[in-house]
Amino acid sequence: MHGIVSLLDEDHYRMVEDVWAGLDEALGLRGVYVTPYPHFSYHVADHYDLEQVEQILREFARSTAPFEVTTTGLGIFTEGIHPVVYVNVARSPQLSLANARLWPLLEEASAGIIDYYHADRWVPHITLGFGDVTRENLADVIRVLSAWDFNWQVRVDNVALLFNEADARRDMLKMHFPLTG
Repeated sequence: MHGIVSLLDEDHYRMVEDVWAGLDEALGLRGVYVTPYPHFSYHVADHYDLEQVEQILREFARSTAPFEVTTTGLGIFTEGIHPVVYVNVARSPQLSLANARLWPLLEEASAGIIDYYHADRWVPHITLGFGDVTRENLADVIRVLSAWDFNWQVRVDNVALLFNEADARRDMLKMHFPLTG
């Protein structure tokens, strides 16, 4: 899977890394490190035409000014094999507009789109626990996370492509553009 994302600002990036380290230390959870860049996603797909995506992201970054988003505590996705624990990112008009602008452009440049990120269903979030969070350890995960404050103001100042090569165990930062609009 590959994703069009915004990496978190420096302070919140470090905070999320600290939370990941805390979950690793307390519970041995490391599944989230498959994508070792604190971020939230706009679009996820199995395949992207990299030339088209580079053009789309460059233009989006040139025409979009940095903005802020608010996070509103913890959430849990329970669908699927393993729960996903995350920080909820509130859908502001600016954030929803960013997703709505990117989606149709990226739809033309991708295949195997994960429809969950479509503007009608999108729940922007910052993943804290993934892959090795289970129904059996979920209460322990929440206990560890309850020590943290997840009500943040995060500056969104970039758009990026996280890319997973076929033989890689982790996603790579393939493209990264500052918002300058």
